[in-house]
Amino acid sequence: MSKDETALTLALLKVLSTRIGAAKKAADKEITESWEVADRNAAVLPRSGTKIGSVTLAKGKRSVDIVDQDAFMEWVLENHPDAIQQVQVTRVDPDFTQRMIAFARATGSTADPATGEEVPGVRVRDGDPYPMTKLEDDAAELVAEAWQSGELSDLIAGLVRPAVEAGES
Repeated sequence: MSKDETALTLALLKVLSTRIGAAKKAADKEITESWEVADRNAAVLPRSGTKIGSVTLAKGKRSVDIVDQDAFMEWVLENHPDAIQQVQVTRVDPDFTQRMIAFARATGSTADPATGEEVPGVRVRDGDPYPMTKLEDDAAELVAEAWQSGELSDLIAGLVRPAVEAGES
């Protein structure tokens, strides 16, 4: 490929990838706003009816943070002094912290698994639900065949044409 052809290819891919990214964002938004968590729908080619995958609205990922190190340290000192390590500074044993975080992530609770007491300085947050797409093993081949046969022409044109007509970059 010549430099001109390579430059044109890259510029075209930039325009198309921007448009496809915007279309994916819009589809993700439509799903997250109109589906219930755990809703699942098959992705089926329009003419052949061949399943190429499925989309599920997955629940958001749970994250746990130690948001107040001092409060957490004080609580550990009082309730689990064996988890304190003396180094140049006093700190909670990282393995203990990871066990507490793992428990909180698994249960959604900031309570001490040993005593049930609420642990200060720990926060549990559940992320927003998000669409999760799982493709069939042969999805790439099925999409290539559907594309080559013209089965996806209208769908692909609908994703690309508005951006090209509007002059988006």
